[in-house]
Amino acid sequence: MEIQTVSSVKLLIALLVPLIGTLGVMFTGKNENVREGVSSAASVILLLLVASMIPAVLDGKILVYHLFTVLPGITVTLRADGMSMIFALVASSLWTIAVYYSLGYMRAHQEHAQTRFNACFALAIFGAIGVAFSDNLFTMYLFYEIVSVCTYPLVAHAQDKDGYAGAQKYIVYLTTTAKLFLLPALILIYVITGTLDFPHNISEGLFSGDTESWIVIMLYIFCLFGFAKNGVMPFHHWLPGAMVAPTPVSALLHAVAVVKVGVFCTTRTMLYVFGVDTMHALNLGIPTAYFVGFTVIAASVLALSKNNLKERLAYSTISQLSYIILGVALLTPAGIDGGLI
Repeated sequence: MEIQTVSSVKLLIALLVPLIGTLGVMFTGKNENVREGVSSAASVILLLLVASMIPAVLDGKILVYHLFTVLPGITVTLRADGMSMIFALVASSLWTIAVYYSLGYMRAHQEHAQTRFNACFALAIFGAIGVAFSDNLFTMYLFYEIVSVCTYPLVAHAQDKDGYAGAQKYIVYLTTTAKLFLLPALILIYVITGTLDFPHNISEGLFSGDTESWIVIMLYIFCLFGFAKNGVMPFHHWLPGAMVAPTPVSALLHAVAVVKVGVFCTTRTMLYVFGVDTMHALNLGIPTAYFVGFTVIAASVLALSKNNLKERLAYSTISQLSYIILGVALLTPAGIDGGLI
């Protein structure tokens, strides 16, 4: 099937819906019925917008929308293809469910700061949709960090000792790994290749055969650890620590956005930055499979050893996330499809 690139403003609108929803929640905070109506409406509109892009993507088209250029080869551009649509559909559909659950939960428990909670929740979805529709590594990194920052107040929502401790661990793990591993990797990839744009297929990658093997391997490891939201050991401790947050936040962390952002970024980078051909040539697939396979087993054992249900769920989630990466690391059509779907 021939790939056709088409400019579509739907991508921009989909990105703006949760952002506008955030502003609506903040401006209507004193009226809880209106505030909750805004949250609900934004989630449904986003789901319908994402669903409306499915026919074009199934028809072999790649939807793009350029926002602005930072430097030559570094742009903030949105893109919808088959892989991004999977994550966008998951995030938007689960946001709709999570919104209705969180509204009832927050009211029933008479939680404080409900306006802040709903605003940050919508901002987290804004970041997740930005990640899903990123056309390049720079855009993806930008929205990845937005998700980290916007979910910090949600983890610290209780504003007690445990809440602040869990939130501190959460933000330190995720921002430190991003700055220590991911940001240097992005800079080096740009210096070496001259671009951060994702190619249109998973076989090419960005690196030419002239790039030293050890440099590509080092950058691959940096990207694997830099996207610490993927829960791969040893950078997994933030997730059990974040379970002090209210139950709707646990849903956001486990299902709607946060960990899915990490796994999506990891697999997107594996397939579109390094590419299947490069990973085969450098034999990166099997070592990755063994490495994340250890996380699968170790996290499952730890989950069985926990008595607290939310803590058990956290380790179970860590295990399940590595299953996704494991499937993609096999570098076979069945493995990639199985991991992503």
